Amino acid sequence: MLAALLTQTLCITAFAENPVEVLIPQGSETNAILTAALIPDATETKSWEYKCEGTSKIFTKNTAWGSVNGFESSTKKLGITTTYTHAALAANTDGQYQVRVAGTTKEYTIEKKAKLTSGIELNTGVSVALVYGEDGTLDAAATEDAIVRAKSVKPADAALTVEYYASATSGSLGSAGKDWMPIAGGKSGLLTYPAISEGEQQIRLTYAGNKNYAKTEIVVTVDVKSRDPLTFDLNKGPYEVPLVFTAEQGYDYDETAKKIYDTVVKGTSPIDVDFSEVTVEYDASLTSGTIKANYQPLDNSAFGTNKFGEGTWNIRFRWPGSREVAPGEVVVSVTMTDSRLASSVVLKDGASFTYNKDVAVMKQAILDSVIDWENSNLPSRDSLSVDDFTFTYYAQPQVSDKTSIDTDAFNAYVPFEGASLTILGSTVGYPQIGAGEQQIRVSYNGGADYKPSTAADGTVTIDKASVKVHVKSASMYVSEAANGLDLVTTDPVDNFDTYVIYAGLTSNVTTALYVQLPARYTSNSTLLAIVDKALAAIGQPTLTELLQNGTTVGELRKMLSASEIIDALDKIGVDTGVLGQVIQVVDKLPGIADNVRIAFGSPNHAGIYAVTAVTDNRNYKTGVGVGALVLKADKAKLVWKQDISKISAADAANADFMAELTVNGVAVADQSSVHVLYSGFTSKWKPYSSTTTPPTEPGRYVMTVVVLGGDYVASPVTRTFQITK
Repeated sequence: MLAALLTQTLCITAFAENPVEVLIPQGSETNAILTAALIPDATETKSWEYKCEGTSKIFTKNTAWGSVNGFESSTKKLGITTTYTHAALAANTDGQYQVRVAGTTKEYTIEKKAKLTSGIELNTGVSVALVYGEDGTLDAAATEDAIVRAKSVKPADAALTVEYYASATSGSLGSAGKDWMPIAGGKSGLLTYPAISEGEQQIRLTYAGNKNYAKTEIVVTVDVKSRDPLTFDLNKGPYEVPLVFTAEQGYDYDETAKKIYDTVVKGTSPIDVDFSEVTVEYDASLTSGTIKANYQPLDNSAFGTNKFGEGTWNIRFRWPGSREVAPGEVVVSVTMTDSRLASSVVLKDGASFTYNKDVAVMKQAILDSVIDWENSNLPSRDSLSVDDFTFTYYAQPQVSDKTSIDTDAFNAYVPFEGASLTILGSTVGYPQIGAGEQQIRVSYNGGADYKPSTAADGTVTIDKASVKVHVKSASMYVSEAANGLDLVTTDPVDNFDTYVIYAGLTSNVTTALYVQLPARYTSNSTLLAIVDKALAAIGQPTLTELLQNGTTVGELRKMLSASEIIDALDKIGVDTGVLGQVIQVVDKLPGIADNVRIAFGSPNHAGIYAVTAVTDNRNYKTGVGVGALVLKADKAKLVWKQDISKISAADAANADFMAELTVNGVAVADQSSVHVLYSGFTSKWKPYSSTTTPPTEPGRYVMTVVVLGGDYVASPVTRTFQITK
């Protein structure tokens, strides 16, 4: 209901009898105003005089007639003339004055005002209804229009400010916490005030005034009416509602809210409200029913609150209101249940599949060949993937990058991907599931129609996968420091221990045999210390000693055939089987006897080598690949140690006739490949020739220095020289 309460009237009141109220603003044309007001039939503007009090410089006063535009008067007493200044009528104070047309005697009494009085007239016996928008929020402007039926009556530009006496949202005590506020509410200082509400309200109407009318205000009590509220018509309780789940096993909060609403609410009045317009919330307070409820959306995840799920909850339905109907809400107790079907997983006995470094592939193998779908209670096979299950296995902890320890106290079920767990204050790492007999657990995570299952235990055999090993044949210089590991690739790519065996002939035509161990045995100080300790405990040379001193083929074969060594290495996770494979590779190499010495590392002498790579990984069969490596002698230069062309016999005895092998001007450490030939005749024509000793007798000679074998190649150098007496 929209009914106007107030009508504003701002009017000029004119009287036919004395005094006449005349509006004479400051600076106005007073003669014209007086002519119009007092002689309305005049055809021309008259000149007017008025009677008023003037003031002298010494503040004495004199009343006299004079121009309405201001004038001076004077008096003479005791021979002293005093002059008085009289203000113009428009600039004088408001009040009653006598006026007359200049040169006449007829006087008029006027009530002079600079601004006319404004007034506000009130209607009675009506009430005002709050006005709301379509979204149910208060329309403050429209509510003002309902309070003031007309913005103005006279003058046309008159406007009213509408306020109500509001109480702060934090409360009030006497006048504290109360203030005049707009209909929409607002802030004053630090306090917040709400919009006007239903009930008896004090309304203040204020007219600011203009150049002709004075400011005025009025306070009136108004009966403010609100809308009828929405009410919920409920079905008979108690209410028990099944939770709605997604395929991913999470709650479908929207569908769950709708199911709650449909179960509890029969209808609404005075209008029918659709579910989409209603907010469904639950009391998320940690202790329900205590000091204050904490209603939150069903998907609330805020810290310090109860998360929605199974159990009994206080549920609140809330509707925000509309233009015609006030907001409404209701709180009911609802029990939420999980009514999904029970699920179970059954595993087949004796199942096996091949290892794959991609854990997802092995999980898929379990779905394909290990789960007994006929005896399991699960959704249809074609609707499920590995992501719908949880896979764990019984794992041993790792103490290094690839070495496990058999410590039952630390064994645990971990994800197929491996894990890092904190046990007894220590961080323990577990590897990815690998080849061998494995104890596994598989559980269904649950979905929209089935509850999660308990874990099913089973044993599977994971067969070792095959690996292809390729060794790239290469040619390089000795100084390039050949590393066979750079020549080896595997398919698939994975973390392999790679043993590289180099067998061949050096440039010195000697048999050479090198064994390059996996990097973890040489660069991992922790693992090296473990291996050294195990070997030392049984009285064997440590790995460190072997790396430094080398060994022979026969000694290595004997070492790896000793059961106590095999047992010691097996206990710390060293695959002695692959070491045996390395020995088999060595045995097949031509010309390799037991007395051939094995150097550990990659070749560092020029020569031609057969390269055999043996890969080891507990999840793969041993892989073997072959290739070739040519190490070319580095380019060098022969440089004479001493410049000799003519020398005495005495000096020749102490001279250094040799040339030395240099690289970039620096002599190389190994000069064993440098060879010399001396030839010539003594002064007595006796022939001289030697490959070791320079001549010392007088004569003429030729010497040639060459490089034979070794790790360097250089052009020969030749010179002639004379030995004198």
